[in-house]
Amino acid sequence: MNQYVDYLSDEVDNRTRIRTPKLMVYDSFREHLEKSVKEKFHDYEFDLTVIPGGLTSLCQPLNVAINKLFKANLREEWHWWMAAGGAGQITKGNLQRAKFDDVCGWVKRSWDRIPNKIIINSFKTCGISNALDDVEEFDEEIIDISDDNLEDASDDNLKDDISCDNLDIGINK
Repeated sequence: MNQYVDYLSDEVDNRTRIRTPKLMVYDSFREHLEKSVKEKFHDYEFDLTVIPGGLTSLCQPLNVAINKLFKANLREEWHWWMAAGGAGQITKGNLQRAKFDDVCGWVKRSWDRIPNKIIINSFKTCGISNALDDVEEFDEEIIDISDDNLEDASDDNLKDDISCDNLDIGINK
């Protein structure tokens, strides 16, 4: 985790070219709360905020508006791959697993199809802002992500239980 904090700090500094205020929002996963992690964030001048357990569905931008659309996009990528015969059968009749680079492509394309406005509004919905004076213009309409809004992104006949967890891509073998 400490290496991640080092990487994150370098990445933020390289992108902004100046030292800017930084806020890291985490869930209450035990590793995020270790003293060494908190100290490392403090050393790199990150403000660390932890979402209390049970509130991630309300306070975490990914859970509020992004994950559902991302998963719908990913399911669509998987279905296109299956329909194109990507999972052809191998000798014992089992389906062939997806190649790692195929899955990486699915993830990248799925993320790229999420409009920036949805990402920005998900942070605003959670009350996470970059306004240092606690005043920010909320002139954009907050986008409600519901099943009705996902009709273009996924087929209604797709099951919600298809996710990357169900795909055997052989990374851990």
